[in-house]
Amino acid sequence: MNCLGPDGGAAGAASREPAPSRLVLVDRRLPRITDAQLALLHDALLGAAGRYNARGEDVRYVRSIYIARQERVLSLFDARSPELVREVNEAALVPFTSIDIGVELADLARARHGSEPA
Repeated sequence: MNCLGPDGGAAGAASREPAPSRLVLVDRRLPRITDAQLALLHDALLGAAGRYNARGEDVRYVRSIYIARQERVLSLFDARSPELVREVNEAALVPFTSIDIGVELADLARARHGSEPA
C-alpha cells in the first residue's frame, strides 16, 4: 500500500501492492472543530481540487465524513495518485495526519467472482 504521512514520506509498512486504485483517503485529527470550520474545510478542498482539475490534473474531491467522538475527518478523493491528493490538501491549507490508497470492497468482490454490480 502507498501511504503518505504529512511530510510526504512513507507512513507505515507495505504488506502488498493492491491493484491500481483511484480511491484515496485522507485522515485528519481535528479536535474541537466547529460546524462552521467543517464547512470551510469542505469548501477549501472542493475549491483546491477544482483548480487542479481545471488545469488538467486528474483529481476529484468526493466528500468528507466527520467522526465526532474521535474528532476525526476522513476525506475521500478520486485521483491518479496519493501524491496529487497531498498537493491538493497542501494547496487548500488543510492539515492531515495521513493519506492512504483505499480499495473498494465491492470492486474486489466483483474481480474475484467476475460479476457485475447488482
